[in-house]
Amino acid sequence: MNTPLRTLVVDDESLARQRLKRLLAQDTRVQVVGEAADVPAARLQMAQLRPALLFLDVSMPGEDGFSLLQELPAELRPFVVFVTAHADAAVRAFDARATDFLVKPVRAERLVESVTRAVEAVSARTPAQPVFGDEIRAELARLVRDVAGGTALPAAPLVHFAVTVGRRTRFVKVDEVDWFEADGNYIRLHVGREQHLVRMTMQKLEQSLDAQRFVRVHRSYIVPLDRVRELVQLPSGEYELRLIGEHALPVMRTYRDRLPLG
Repeated sequence: MNTPLRTLVVDDESLARQRLKRLLAQDTRVQVVGEAADVPAARLQMAQLRPALLFLDVSMPGEDGFSLLQELPAELRPFVVFVTAHADAAVRAFDARATDFLVKPVRAERLVESVTRAVEAVSARTPAQPVFGDEIRAELARLVRDVAGGTALPAAPLVHFAVTVGRRTRFVKVDEVDWFEADGNYIRLHVGREQHLVRMTMQKLEQSLDAQRFVRVHRSYIVPLDRVRELVQLPSGEYELRLIGEHALPVMRTYRDRLPLG
């Protein structure tokens, strides 16, 4: 095949998109023609660019990656490589008849194998048929067993966030954040006197943080335990969490038991 596969990268994490694009740029068999951070943007990109190959994140704010494919007839689907940090996606990858799937963080050598499978699928003209090799089938089978047994592989805890400050991208370490606040489909990072927005849902953030060090105390707040000074019961019967410094956050009763109170 001499013509590079027109490729679209869809992932809500900017760093993940940029890394994947950088790795794909080293492979002459593909040409990244677009990228998207969510499903609505991906729909527009797909309609305009008609990619032959789609690298698709599974878990994104709002609609997930699977919903993007459900509305497309099989004959109109590009070849799909799912990219996921969640083992349970392996089960649904079979149903979606993916060409391949990659587990984050994506390894360069594994990506080369994935592109090879996509190229072979294009050459064979079988977009509706997955082309998992024996090694990948074994990996999928193991993940399926883990999910069935309730032992799905956890993703590595978040280490830092990439935030935009003017024309610069700044990396904020998780350890620098005083508390996290939900703001629609975004998370507001409170870092000293600064605030930064990152596109992520509260549920995804909670799953991505180290549960031994961070605790959700409200539907809108997650706090690092090492920033907590005291838990106070107010005259109203409600609870308030006071952090090191002058900040105080409400604690919902349904989350109070998550606090290590001794």
